Order: sequence, then C-alpha cells, then structure tokens
Amino acid sequence: MTIKRDSIFSVLEKEKIRCFTISDICSLFSISSNYASQIVYQLKLEERVEEIEKGKYILTDCDIYPLLIGYKTVCPSYISFKTALYAYNIREERGDEIYIATPKRKKTLDFKSYIFKYITLKPYKFFGYRETYINGNKVTIAEPEKAIIDSFEELNYGPEVVKFTDTLMKALNIISIEKLIHYAKRFRDKSLLARLGYMLDVIGIKRDIPDKFLPKDYIKLNPSGERRGKWVSKWKIIDNR
Repeated sequence: MTIKRDSIFSVLEKEKIRCFTISDICSLFSISSNYASQIVYQLKLEERVEEIEKGKYILTDCDIYPLLIGYKTVCPSYISFKTALYAYNIREERGDEIYIATPKRKKTLDFKSYIFKYITLKPYKFFGYRETYINGNKVTIAEPEKAIIDSFEELNYGPEVVKFTDTLMKALNIISIEKLIHYAKRFRDKSLLARLGYMLDVIGIKRDIPDKFLPKDYIKLNPSGERRGKWVSKWKIIDNR
C-alpha cells in the first residue's frame, strides 16, 4: 500500500507525535523501513521535520520539548537526576543539560540549545520509572523516590551534598520514605544507605536501618571532601559539609 507523505505528516500532527524514529513510522503505517526512510527524507527536505540524530526526528514547527527528545534518543531509558527533580518541582532550575538514565552507553548529544547526557546504570539499578504526560508530551521519567536515589548516588548529576537536605524537604509531600529506603537498598551500596539515613535524621525523619546494610568503617558524607567534620557513630558518617 502506498501512503503519501502528506498523509503521514497529517497523522503525526493530529496524534501529537512530535518526536519519532523510522521504526515508529514503520509500525504506525505498516510500511517498510526503506519506504519510511524515503518519506521522512522528503519531509526533511521540505523542512517539515528535523533530524536530531541518525534515524530520529522531530516535527519542525512544534515547540521543542527536551525531556521528550532526551528519552527518545536511546531505548530503554528514562529521565532522571537533576532533570527529573526539576520536573517534580523539587529543584528550581533545570538548566541546559538534560540527564537520561539508561543501561546502554551513549555519547553526549548536542541539539539546539540543549546538551543531553546519558548516564549508564548497571541493569539492577535500572528500575523505578513510569510513563507520564508533561506539557502534553508522553515521557518516561523516574519516580520521585528513584530520581532522588539516582541523584544521591551520582552526585555529579544531582544537587550538591550541602543542598540535599533541602531537596528531601521539598520532596516530602510527594514521596514515600519507605519506598525511598527500599530503592536505596536495591542499589547494594552501604555508603548510599548511610548517607541517606543520616540526611533523613538531619531533617527529623527517624528510620532504623539494620547494620547489615550499613558500612563498618566511617565514610565521608561528601566523597570528594576532606576527612574531617562531625563524626556520627549511628550512621558511620563524617559530616564534612
């Protein structure tokens, strides 16, 4: 069956499919990959679609929504870290960098005014995400608890340690503390659990975490800071903020 490119473009607009791949076109219209590529190539020449990277496109006239582009450029993946915290109004500034969690390795992508950074997670850490609509766009994003845990383990992509208590405080009305701790346990990182338990203590939330989940030796709250500050025996933490 032959489908004209005007018909394909009309369906994309009508269904609000702003970001798509060649595979998406094949599935939507039951056409071959070769034919889909020809159609999209013509739409690109007419400047009705724009190529993000090979095989991945966005409608030219639509408002660019970076979270949609971010998770569409690698599969499987989900939006997390600072970007997800911003989406949940836990963090005030999103910035130009968009952070995507994925079990795959992928190079940083520059598109328009955004920088898409792909953080490779081990398969057992790749969980705790959901599909939702933000600004009319269907995206896959970390649950708020998972965004916090991802950020707390990979501090380069989350709030600074000195700001983490503020992050937890802002998130209290949308997170489950039990789920937060459960997700941290699934990371198999005793240092992460110690830091989380201590930070919860600081904001007045008392939770007991069995010793088997905590480190035997003292660890620094800020891994990159100096080994000095307040020593907290309960969590084996050196608060070096």
